[in-house]
Amino acid sequence: MNKLGVGIIGCGWVAGEYIKAFHADDRSEIRALVSRHHENAERYRSRYNLDCSIETDADAMLGRRDIDIAVVCTPHDSHTRYVVAAAQAGKNVIIEKPVALTIEDLRKQLQAVRANRVKTLVGFVLHWNPLLMTIDRLTEQGTLGNVFMVEVDYMHRIWMTPEQKWLGSRERSGTAILTGGCHAVDAMRWFARSEAQQVCAYQVKTENPIEYPGTISVNVQFADGKIGRTTTMFDAQMPYVFNIGVYGTEGSIRNDKLFAPKLFPGQNHFLKIPCILPDSGDVAHHPFTGEVSHFLDCIVADKRPFPDLEDAAKTHAICFAADMSAESGRPVQISELGDL
Repeated sequence: MNKLGVGIIGCGWVAGEYIKAFHADDRSEIRALVSRHHENAERYRSRYNLDCSIETDADAMLGRRDIDIAVVCTPHDSHTRYVVAAAQAGKNVIIEKPVALTIEDLRKQLQAVRANRVKTLVGFVLHWNPLLMTIDRLTEQGTLGNVFMVEVDYMHRIWMTPEQKWLGSRERSGTAILTGGCHAVDAMRWFARSEAQQVCAYQVKTENPIEYPGTISVNVQFADGKIGRTTTMFDAQMPYVFNIGVYGTEGSIRNDKLFAPKLFPGQNHFLKIPCILPDSGDVAHHPFTGEVSHFLDCIVADKRPFPDLEDAAKTHAICFAADMSAESGRPVQISELGDL
């Protein structure tokens, strides 16, 4: 089988994990690294002994016939430019989260992807974390009964430093829920198995020098009647935490603890699920190998990836509605955002 050619746009922290994952899969070959800073790309090329070109112009890379996949992992505010260009060039695209900082940019990406019929995958990499995969299967199998409430929190100390200055910029990074909390919103939607109808949120600004409020608490009403809750917190002096709670009439899950008498008759205490947890903000801890393998599977077998841009748009809609609600002081209907 001919290998699928990969071009990486942006050679920062996350790019390194994509490079490792694609480089380790025999079905793909990294053929181009794109960066405004040649030394960043050269560092990765040397570290992994890659036989690839280094470009400063993404359009030049996207025009190559030997590139099948473009990975967009630039700062958040430039995603739309590259996603649209990649789709128009007929390339399948992996898009790091958040895919866009405005609903208008999200629509531009969707239009380009739909018009050119390329496959997409959005970098909600925790879909391949063993704990989240286990929760998904238990929910799908009906082990928890009627799930009526889901809660997921993203708590990650992000305090502006010179190295991370762009992460604190409203223009370049977005808001707290877009910058990092969208991971929790994505997981909440995944486990809820329903789409959001209404969002109500409150936020607080501390002395954290980031430009946007670093803490936002969100309540969600889903179409099937269940409720959801998610908090994004950058301000607290504490280790990284990714809390998960899924509550059903026949069983419940609290992080890595399961109570399911339907599955374990006579159970009277929580049972610990022994697996790798989503307990670190270090991208090296995240399962990029699983994400990349899934995307290659879908390209080879011509299947729809999950979560693709169509699905991730619904996650981003909750994030946009949460920010609107926190700023306006009122609940926001998802329908107010218009069609995607």
